[in-house]
Amino acid sequence: HLRLSQAQANALMAAPGMKTLMGMRDTALISLMLCTGLREAETCALDVTDLRQQLGGEPALLVRKGKGAKQRLVPYGALHWVLVVVNAWLQNAGIDQGAVFRGFYKGGRRIRPARLSVRSVNYILDQYPINIDGHLRTVNPHDLRRTYARRLYDAGTDLLAIRDNLG
Repeated sequence: HLRLSQAQANALMAAPGMKTLMGMRDTALISLMLCTGLREAETCALDVTDLRQQLGGEPALLVRKGKGAKQRLVPYGALHWVLVVVNAWLQNAGIDQGAVFRGFYKGGRRIRPARLSVRSVNYILDQYPINIDGHLRTVNPHDLRRTYARRLYDAGTDLLAIRDNLG
């Protein structure tokens, strides 16, 4: 059970890089999960239209298929910078509708039209181990969710708001 420090989270987000299309996708995926606390299945189910919703006049993310088939809006708050990273991926990939995160055909140059699977999200994270307490360790999607929740708590966010954001 890991909760990443700010430095560890930054190292994880920087690991894929933004020089390749696959690196852009992986950076966008990791960043979005760290900034919204989404479960891996919720991340896989995201559509482009879900990224730019409003909650009380503020930018928010729509989770259409959360746990228990419940919908919720997750405000970006001060973490709205993640949209810049996700937009870079979408623009370079030529994605303007449908699934936000997609796989690649063999060779990593052409994008598949199908959504990423939950297993793919775990595989992507396994490719980017980070230094934790002097050892290289891989993180899992729930570690990113746990990190998000802890950051909100440390920032003084109301526990009920954290609960609602996490669904």
